Amino acid sequence: MSRCPRVLKPLPVLAIGTVLLASACGSGSAAGNDTAAKSGLSAAVAQSGTLRVGMSPDFPPMEYLDEKTKKVTGVDVELANALGKQLGVKVEIVQQSFDQLLNSVQTGRVDIVMSGLSDTVERQKTVDFIDYFGSQGRFYTRQKDSAAYKKATDACGKTLAVSKKTDYYEQAQEFSKKRCVAAGKRAITLLPTDSGSAARLQLEQGRVDLALQGAENLAYFEKKDPAKFEPVLEPLESQPFGIVLKKGDAKMSGSVLKGMNALVKNGTYRRILTEGGMKYAVITPALNGTK
Repeated sequence: MSRCPRVLKPLPVLAIGTVLLASACGSGSAAGNDTAAKSGLSAAVAQSGTLRVGMSPDFPPMEYLDEKTKKVTGVDVELANALGKQLGVKVEIVQQSFDQLLNSVQTGRVDIVMSGLSDTVERQKTVDFIDYFGSQGRFYTRQKDSAAYKKATDACGKTLAVSKKTDYYEQAQEFSKKRCVAAGKRAITLLPTDSGSAARLQLEQGRVDLALQGAENLAYFEKKDPAKFEPVLEPLESQPFGIVLKKGDAKMSGSVLKGMNALVKNGTYRRILTEGGMKYAVITPALNGTK
């Protein structure tokens, strides 16, 4: 592959279409292109020798901006780089707002997306997924209040903050219907927020009783401030995160699935998740695994 230096152009994290741009001094080498072509990647990826990976780096520890280097880091970055190495291409992280990720892969602005996007039957109508991460939604509260939540119905009648942009919002609605209303208990009052961090702030300021987000987030914040929050109740049913690809591109999805399976076989996949404290999230990669 080309040893041409990359010129980085720092832009605001949440600006639509923000990209870490490589310099226009030539595409990948013939060897890199041959590797990509043989692996079944798209013609554009094979030509450039670069896999453009869309991420919204506001979801620690999966993807976030390092406070010192201001570079995107995290578990998804490690997995993406390992996948690129397996496929014989460079990896270029494309920073975008979460709302733009699906559209970007559909329109070809990125080749794949790895950014905490859950594989759902509804989303499968417009994109394909390679499931790779068994996420778990967790209720949590202030550590001093955690003893009050021993069973599911203890959440009934409480106020819960949750990001409306995530699948956890719908899961919270379903939880309230099944565990509270169906049992003759008061429904959970949902306070929708525009991000997980906003939900945490509502809880921290005492405006809600509970919050809900991924177990991976909680593990990260537990390390940063171990005395603030505490997970309570049982985890919600696992909802897998998927690598997002353009709908119907069988060659591309087949190549990415083959690459992920190779990372499973050589131990890289399990090592990255285990070192990140996410052994619970290890699954067998699958194409559109949610049915």
